[in-house]
Amino acid sequence: MLEIFKEFEGVEVFMSEKKDGNMKLFSSDFEVRREKYLSKKNLEYGKLVSAKLEHQNKVAVIENSENKFIDYTDGLLTNNFEVILSVTSADCLPVFLFDPVKKVVGILHCGWRGVALGIIENALLKMKNNFKSDLQNILVGIGPGIQSCHFEVEADLIENFPGCEKFIISRNNKKYLDLKGAVADRLILNGINLGNIEIDERCSYCDNDLWSYRRDNESFDGIQAMLVGIKLT
Repeated sequence: MLEIFKEFEGVEVFMSEKKDGNMKLFSSDFEVRREKYLSKKNLEYGKLVSAKLEHQNKVAVIENSENKFIDYTDGLLTNNFEVILSVTSADCLPVFLFDPVKKVVGILHCGWRGVALGIIENALLKMKNNFKSDLQNILVGIGPGIQSCHFEVEADLIENFPGCEKFIISRNNKKYLDLKGAVADRLILNGINLGNIEIDERCSYCDNDLWSYRRDNESFDGIQAMLVGIKLT
């Protein structure tokens, strides 16, 4: 779990688990399950804005909750306390952003493709340009996702993911990617302080409380919802 945001009163972060049900957008009764989950957290479902993921690098600035589903987007940012942002994950990493000075929150869905294409850089640039954030102030929580113990990769990933080589682990004639390490590295290279980054060490493949696409394969039938919002103080 993430502790980095708990000392700050201006942000709320929530991560659903398998016990909370399938949070996949447009699955059967998904709105019922989502509304029930938010209600348990004392959150208003009407404030929820969700990214319709594309596994790319687009980051959208959300001004209000009128549009509930944002097409072709893997990152969301807002400074509106009437909005709760959400992405889903089931091996890819949820990355939570918070600027406690400018009161800006963000959430990114970080699979290897999105990271390779610059979703982290895009998000930080938008925080600077749209909200005048100082990168030295931004806090980052990297949520649960598949770890190097199970993230086996092929040559095509390595060829299309610049800079990932130092996060490739060779074991039993196979190669595995430390995606959490690669994400943290990108954050630091782009101006985030190491001390402002926390990594949730849970592996979605190993942890049976979490959904995992790779682990469950053909029986895969669920996905986590990751939420972030600004809390009034």
